[in-house]
Amino acid sequence: MRNTTATALLIACACFCTPSIYSQTTETAQSEVSEKILTETEKRIADHVLPTYAPNNEITGEYDESLAAKCFNGIFVGKKREDVNIWKGIPFCKQPVGELRFREPQPAEASSKVYEAYNFMKSCMQSIDPDEKASKYEQGDDCLGLNIWSNTKSSLKAKPVLVFIHGGGWIAGGTSDPLYEGYYFAHDNPDVMLVTIDYRVGMMGQINLSSLPDGKDFENSEDLCMLDMVEALKWIKQNIAAFGGDPNNVTISGESAGGGAVSMLCVMKEAKGLFTKAIPMSGAVTHFNKKELTLKQVPALQEAFGCKTVADIQNIPFDKLKKWWGYNVENVYHHPVRGNKLIEADPLNAWERGDSKDIIVLQGHTSKEFNYYFTVYGYLDAMFDAVCEAGTKGISARSDKKYAEVYEEYMKSLEKLGYKGNNQYREFMNDKVFNGPQLYQAEMHSKNGGKGYFYTFDKSYDGDYAKIGAGHAVDLCYLFGTFDGVWSFGTPDELELASKYQQMIVNFCKTGNPSIEGLDWPEYNTQTRSRMIIGDNTHVEENYETERSTKVMQMMELSEAFRFPGNEGTLFESAAALNPEAAAECKKIWDKNQELDKKN
Repeated sequence: MRNTTATALLIACACFCTPSIYSQTTETAQSEVSEKILTETEKRIADHVLPTYAPNNEITGEYDESLAAKCFNGIFVGKKREDVNIWKGIPFCKQPVGELRFREPQPAEASSKVYEAYNFMKSCMQSIDPDEKASKYEQGDDCLGLNIWSNTKSSLKAKPVLVFIHGGGWIAGGTSDPLYEGYYFAHDNPDVMLVTIDYRVGMMGQINLSSLPDGKDFENSEDLCMLDMVEALKWIKQNIAAFGGDPNNVTISGESAGGGAVSMLCVMKEAKGLFTKAIPMSGAVTHFNKKELTLKQVPALQEAFGCKTVADIQNIPFDKLKKWWGYNVENVYHHPVRGNKLIEADPLNAWERGDSKDIIVLQGHTSKEFNYYFTVYGYLDAMFDAVCEAGTKGISARSDKKYAEVYEEYMKSLEKLGYKGNNQYREFMNDKVFNGPQLYQAEMHSKNGGKGYFYTFDKSYDGDYAKIGAGHAVDLCYLFGTFDGVWSFGTPDELELASKYQQMIVNFCKTGNPSIEGLDWPEYNTQTRSRMIIGDNTHVEENYETERSTKVMQMMELSEAFRFPGNEGTLFESAAALNPEAAAECKKIWDKNQELDKKN
């Protein structure tokens, strides 16, 4: 991300955005086989276009009954593309409009009416962001729906169901993004049904209303995003059989903010019994933050609109609220909150207690997660290094002597692995923000008797993208088989990796074991710490970087500042103090891009 939204994400150290996928072009293969693959690639690239919004209307005449699914809240008629049946924009609850804005999701009303399920639901309110394509889709309060893809060639009477939760830093994203188009996954994997769900993001999904006189009636408004997901899973449990899915074999998956959500759902009592397996990708429960960080929202609204009550805020027309939000996103908090009725003060305690042990968990991260933020800082090495150094030293400044001792040992372990100077700070940020929390969850899950698997996505790149490597969200185009022709090209090797990766996910959904033919994937345990390295050379490694991993987990236990990466304050300002020249250059890039975004 490069504009207002991205600036806000990094200033607040909200490192849970889902960027465009970056890849590197290669020479066109000349063989007959490669020519066929390229033709398939061209088709996928042509499909990577944001759809045009249209409402799903009631059907009063004839319809194709073979594409109709009878659900609790209506009969929904989809469309067919080759061998895949597709339903889009099915509401899983009452829409949060009018008096329901900022309310917990309300169950959908029973209905026998027939509706189109042709188009995605609207995106939730968010700033326009070039890399979050769903932000350019129609937006509205009426944004809570789900989409289903099911291949008709499967012989299974009840298919395993894979539910995917999108990322976007908790303030952006939506299922209309072509990155999450499910057709190719369903086409290539007939035995698994794919579902994607929307949820409220930004202020609409997490806002603290407690200071207002009628705010006591909105005690869970800080975590509406999580309750939206729970409501979607309840709907799936009740209705997915109508589409041919197995309600007793549901796997939830998500990346970035979606990965954090999946990690939280694994230990939320409200979600108990709604799924049996989980795949948190690049997202742990550590990005849920303290209540006091949400207190800017209501005063900012009061100043802008003169609001005195929640009812006043509910009555602000959507278009006016959206316009205000677009230029004030940096001033309002946007992560869900811990330390309230819904989510305990330290959600990692739930993993430490073993609350996740009944769920089979496959989790992991990319190898260079934090390197994605080169893109945010204008690809400026000096600025990125200053940010990583500031983040690293900021943690030490807020931690005790025991942490400092382990930190020194951790840095020595990095040096043994060949990381020196600024590269050590970069690796620290990778471990602190993404890799460490994910590994710690896996460790606690295994320690308490839970069955699980661990992976690192480690594909290499050439040219300009070599400095980024397998950064944040690079694995998504391989999961969905979607390539945009700008950042990822669907080259033969990429398509081959996508097929292998998808088969692992499919087998996990079907059996709880991601092993594929010729590649056994051992369970993660605290003795061998096996992980699958997925990329150019997909293979299993045991005791992967043991000394480094051990020190990371010790730091997780010793320092709250390390444990909860979102509590760091202003990284940019700290980095600017270390390198004012780089910060000034970076600020020029931000200002230029923000002006371009406003014009668009």
